[in-house]
Amino acid sequence: MTPGGATVVIGIGNVVRRDDGLGVHALRRLHASGAVDGRAVELVEGATAGLSLLPYLAAARRAILIDAIDTGAAAGTLVRLPGDDLPGGLGGGRTAHGVGLADLLGAARLTAAWPHELVVHGAQPQSTEIGTELTPPVAACLDALVARVAAELRAWRR
Repeated sequence: MTPGGATVVIGIGNVVRRDDGLGVHALRRLHASGAVDGRAVELVEGATAGLSLLPYLAAARRAILIDAIDTGAAAGTLVRLPGDDLPGGLGGGRTAHGVGLADLLGAARLTAAWPHELVVHGAQPQSTEIGTELTPPVAACLDALVARVAAELRAWRR
């Protein structure tokens, strides 16, 4: 897909590093659920694309980023970080794959590519070791995470 649309949802993470792939797994599940109107919302499997995702943010009025976020909570704890609470990156949380999301958000602010509304949804990872399956506590929260993202999109439509 090419950048451009009022609302974008970007799934971020490395699917061969267990829970780090949470954003991509959640995006795929969101797509499969049929809860998203493809004409109004662009779904982007951002994976580990980092700064190359900047055009999607620049073209969007609203954006939801889904990622594994390390807040030090129990594995599988859901996290919602509004854009206003993300000064200079991720505020209190870090992505499981390092500073990729923080770099993207910092660049969006510096280049005026920050959407009017931006929210980061995710969950606390348990493991980012090599592996393609989510750990049990993170897999158990996947449906709830997808439901939260879908609810956010519904609220934005109102």
